[in-house]
Amino acid sequence: MYGNVHNAAMPTPATPAGGCPPRMQYPGVGAQPIFNPPVPLTTPIFGGIFPGKMIFINGVPNPNAQRFTINFVCGLYEGSDIALHCDVRFKVDGDYNVVLRNSCQGGSWGAEERQSPYFPFMPNANFDMLIMVEHDKFKIAVNNQHFLEFTHRLQPLNKIDALQVKGDIQLLQVRFQ
Repeated sequence: MYGNVHNAAMPTPATPAGGCPPRMQYPGVGAQPIFNPPVPLTTPIFGGIFPGKMIFINGVPNPNAQRFTINFVCGLYEGSDIALHCDVRFKVDGDYNVVLRNSCQGGSWGAEERQSPYFPFMPNANFDMLIMVEHDKFKIAVNNQHFLEFTHRLQPLNKIDALQVKGDIQLLQVRFQ
């Protein structure tokens, strides 16, 4: 829906969360997909975020999943600004089948966005997510269907240089194009 995404042949190691990895942990391999990375995952986005950049996430929520989170962050350290916080909630504190979106700047969260046309995720069911960066927003498709948009709140976009995925999910592949 948002352009062709091609498979590449060679897997790349990922940087698990839990420490502060060096800025260029895996120089020269940013264009290669990351296969079966551990969760939580924190990995640099080589070349940063810019209009036309696409991020592909293929995963399976755990059988008893409560939530999983995808963050686009500015830096690989604790307390980094979060340009897009996409929190998929199956059952969390009274929230059922909600995809919450937000951003965090300087430690302060913005206004939550919760509206969505449908809920495309199911425990133990594979999904393909494509996040396309445009000049003014992120466009998100799930299983080749347009799902959501989130207007950029952090500028400039090139400050956004890392991806985090955590929670009740098994990642099968992450790639950047």
